[in-house]
Amino acid sequence: MNSNRFALSTWYNEINKYNLQDSTYLKIKSIREPGSEAFALAVSIKTGVYDPSKTGVSLSDAKKITLKLIGSVAYRHKINQAGGWGNVWQSALWAGFGGFAGWLMWDELPPADQELVRRMVEYEADRFNKYNVPYYKSSGGKVNFKGDSKSEENSWNAMVLHVAMAMMPHHANWKLWMNKNIELMLSANARPDDLSSSTVINGRKLSEVLKGSNCNNDGTITNHGFVHPDYMACTAHNFYNALTFTLAQRPTPEAAFFNTDLIYKALIDLEFPSPPSVPPGGTMYVPGSDVIYYPQNTDWGKGRRMNFALMDCQMSAFRMDKGVSKKGDYWETLHAQAVLDMQNRSADRRSYITLKEDNFGGREEWVASHAAQGYLTKWIIKQGMFSKTNQAY
Repeated sequence: MNSNRFALSTWYNEINKYNLQDSTYLKIKSIREPGSEAFALAVSIKTGVYDPSKTGVSLSDAKKITLKLIGSVAYRHKINQAGGWGNVWQSALWAGFGGFAGWLMWDELPPADQELVRRMVEYEADRFNKYNVPYYKSSGGKVNFKGDSKSEENSWNAMVLHVAMAMMPHHANWKLWMNKNIELMLSANARPDDLSSSTVINGRKLSEVLKGSNCNNDGTITNHGFVHPDYMACTAHNFYNALTFTLAQRPTPEAAFFNTDLIYKALIDLEFPSPPSVPPGGTMYVPGSDVIYYPQNTDWGKGRRMNFALMDCQMSAFRMDKGVSKKGDYWETLHAQAVLDMQNRSADRRSYITLKEDNFGGREEWVASHAAQGYLTKWIIKQGMFSKTNQAY
């Protein structure tokens, strides 16, 4: 609710001044942020957790804003408007958020906006039908992208496929989407050691489907030039498959969970001595504390907690926190409380006060989308809806 409160007040009215626009579709400078807020609001509304007494905005008005954001994001896509956004790096992520929001609010969207959303999702999904999946390192160990794993990129590209398959189960390209989805999710967390594995996941033998690696053998992920805890906490992109497919009453492919347990164990239990790591050394998760230890560096700021709280929540919910010294619910309590403490500093319930905490431009919208995924995860588990499968597609 805190993120919804900020979105419906300061973010919508003061930062973006959307309340002053009277056209059918909003003029939007950037797509990721309104797509993220639309998704967060849609989750709250459709799961029934939305509370006007906490946001200060009626349910009716919150729905109107959510629907306007969804319609505007879809309308501005290039398939629906000449010169619009789309078919660029990260646009699959934006369409993944906006499309999921539209799917959740489908029965309340005008027919014209339903078609805009459908076309947006279909277009972005079809981009990957013949896509060559990138790898940080080649099968021979050569670094293809110095200091830049493609783990996050591959997993966020899969997100629009998750939405497309859930939204359009009878589409002619459904099987193409699924096959690329499996490949993208497996590649996202693939280690060098996996390249020789005979393990079969959703009909794909690892030694045959993987053409390189994006994760280090010890479970760490190198991004922005160093081992980066923030990018190890991007497992939520693959887990998006669990959210969409569970709501579509389908089991989640096993590929969505591939190596996430190893990454989580590295965050919790892998020791980094100092030197050579930066002082004080130790593990990235610090027992008894919400603090995240960055063993080599960080470039976004040291105030990020919502991504780790979401990872803790999902690793516990999907039972991928086995083999670690302390379970996901232990860490979620620490990291989620830190988020609440940050939000309680401000009347509008924004999470951040200074850029030193997080200098990412869309940090508040980023928090909102993560919080929504966390709540939706708990909701589907409570409904007893979640299941997974290792079937071939």
